[in-house]
Amino acid sequence: MRREIAIILILIAIAVAIAGCIRKPQGGEGGIATTKIKIGALPNEATLPYYVAAQEGIFTNHGLDVEIIPFQSAMERDSALIAGEIDGGGNDPVSVALMRNAGYDLKIVSLGLQATPDKMRFAILASPASNISSVADLNGKKIAISRNTIIDYITDTLVGDTAVELKKVEVKKMPLRMQMLLNNEIDAATLPEPLASYALYKGAKLVISDSMLNQTISPGVIIFRADFLNKNPEAVHEFLAAYGEAVKRINANPEKYRALLVEKTHIPPEIASNYTIATYRQPQAYPKTDFDTVIHWLRAKNLLHKTISYEDTIWRGE
Repeated sequence: MRREIAIILILIAIAVAIAGCIRKPQGGEGGIATTKIKIGALPNEATLPYYVAAQEGIFTNHGLDVEIIPFQSAMERDSALIAGEIDGGGNDPVSVALMRNAGYDLKIVSLGLQATPDKMRFAILASPASNISSVADLNGKKIAISRNTIIDYITDTLVGDTAVELKKVEVKKMPLRMQMLLNNEIDAATLPEPLASYALYKGAKLVISDSMLNQTISPGVIIFRADFLNKNPEAVHEFLAAYGEAVKRINANPEKYRALLVEKTHIPPEIASNYTIATYRQPQAYPKTDFDTVIHWLRAKNLLHKTISYEDTIWRGE
């Protein structure tokens, strides 16, 4: 009897030793293999769901290893995207169309953040010393923008089909654009959030914002490189599902994420406590009507030499 017990104990010891030598698959919880995704992020509020999903383990729960790579300018982010250093992230439809026109195969996988009636994303502001109070007052005035970008598109769309003629001045760096406005070196400027809110706090005058219109003119989009999509369609589905979970948490309790928003978007401390937190939308297709409007604007400015179709640009989750 003692001999049988000894043999059993030896067999158990051998089994334990063998099990200890077997390596578990690397990855997320329970050893489940994960897909690595590199996401580019600018310091703006559109990226908050990415950081929430990463911080609260939502990406991990969806079998993803997401690295959020911060960039200080859209040019740096897009250069990294073209070079294959990142797989995707937030972007805008003007930039996507221009990159596709240049031969880079990128796909829009979802709408991102957009303006709502209670929360602007972009605004035309007048300098503190100006007498500008309406779009009509902008006629003949100098306005600081960044040409052939979403800022240029927003500016033209906010002015609309009026007879107003703007004297556009190229100022690519947004902080410099804001500073010139506050120093009364320029009549007006088009700024994104949170710079727009900060400029208002500092005395700039609101002329018009996207939240004042009864249409959406400035939706952000989420994009991925087509080669990554083709190899990892399920991972992108999981990414969007994780993004959707993060959106639910933010919308349910926005104040919980104020500190994270302030940290990641560099909201100035003077306005941090009162800054309006956006209402985020669940992942959904970018509307064809919005796409066509952007393409029409780009063609009117002779910025496209290729056919950029909705069908080729939108990822349908294949």
